[in-house]
Amino acid sequence: MVQLADIERIAPGVENLSTEEHEALQRFTLLWTLFEAQMLESNASVRKISEKVESIEPEIISGGWFTEHLDYFSNRYIDGGNTNYRFENLHLLNNDNPDLVRAVLTGENVDPASQLIGCLIIVYRFRNNFFHGIKWAYGLKDQLENFTHSASLLRKFLEKVPNGI
Repeated sequence: MVQLADIERIAPGVENLSTEEHEALQRFTLLWTLFEAQMLESNASVRKISEKVESIEPEIISGGWFTEHLDYFSNRYIDGGNTNYRFENLHLLNNDNPDLVRAVLTGENVDPASQLIGCLIIVYRFRNNFFHGIKWAYGLKDQLENFTHSASLLRKFLEKVPNGI
């Protein structure tokens, strides 16, 4: 078990996180910083994510390697063909291209590059919401799968996409 008694005083509930939750948060943090440094020139934005994905050869994006994560995000944020309260809690800003994310999650946009961009925008929001404190407002409750899927998507992206693109 991770010893966090000293942090518990200023972040109530952190000591109650499971080993799996700690591992997911660590993996996500490490993979995000690597992704941002290698792929986004250490300056993440939706614009940079979109430019990066659009520069990738289409055959790299095809093959279904991120379908599991798209399905997870769609199941989490769409109910009956419409976005749900969880989608609103992503806190997508106008420059986060919420219309693209919505179209990808509802299946209106099936372009693989757009789907990958939509998934990475969600991961970017997790990053912002986590690193800037919104997720701490409810003690990281209900976030294990979010961080697990996000870390896995980032790892796959880093494996599939050449650094120099």
